[in-house]
Amino acid sequence: MTRGRSAVLGVLAVALLGACSGGDPQAEPRETVTATATTTVTAKPERMPSQKGTQLGEARKAAEAAGYTPSAHNANKGDADPSGSWTVCFEDIGYGTVDYGAVEEGALCPKKDGGPLAWPQAPDVTGAVYAKAVTALTKAGLSEDGISADSAYKDVTVASADVEDGPDDYTVCFQSLKAGSDIKPGTETKLTVVEGGSCPSVKGTYKDRTNDPAHTPPAPARDSGSGGSSGGGSGGSGDTDQGAGGCELTSPAGNCYRAGQFCANKHLGLQTRDAGGRIIYCEERADGQRWNYS
Repeated sequence: MTRGRSAVLGVLAVALLGACSGGDPQAEPRETVTATATTTVTAKPERMPSQKGTQLGEARKAAEAAGYTPSAHNANKGDADPSGSWTVCFEDIGYGTVDYGAVEEGALCPKKDGGPLAWPQAPDVTGAVYAKAVTALTKAGLSEDGISADSAYKDVTVASADVEDGPDDYTVCFQSLKAGSDIKPGTETKLTVVEGGSCPSVKGTYKDRTNDPAHTPPAPARDSGSGGSSGGGSGGSGDTDQGAGGCELTSPAGNCYRAGQFCANKHLGLQTRDAGGRIIYCEERADGQRWNYS
């Protein structure tokens, strides 16, 4: 009985399998669908050295060569768009990107990104030899091509070639660019120099006073003996204020000038004698134009 049931079940199983796998030999084959996935792999950017202190244009090229996408912004307050000549002060490097903070050419980098615009300032180089003065000015940011030399005296010629050949032989007496002035691109300065170390109190004077067209030569000395014998008492009293040598220039009151007194613009560079016969000169001093002994 059991064996009979097993045989029946086996026949049923075979029939079912045939029904599922056989089917109609004319039936169309089933469609097979294949799915394909595409994966994009981005290369990791190369390590790039810092570009701080370089021109923005060069920094952009370096970033692109290393596989970065560069951008830039003004590192100072303002809306000016950075150009290739600006200087990189800050850089923010991300994965595949870098953002540069730059300032105008020649400007100082602010302490923080977005700080105020600032320029280097000119140092005081008066009293220094020409060589050291040029070094100090170029170190501050001034172009050496913007520095020139001139003589402190009208009657002394100073050639630029002579100063450049012997920069330690000339002393800077005056500078046209005042100390503390901003040094921007294109700024120039003229250094007024003398050979040696003795500077005049003002520039543009004559080293040899006799070369001054306005120079008045001293009057010849008087013969005091003959004047005293012929002039009598009245003649002696008349020469009292002028002294033994007399005075070529007198005050509006008719008196001889004294050393230390103020002198007029028309007398600047001239000489005369005081009441004692000593020669005095009208010169520019720190306290103004005054008569001085030579």
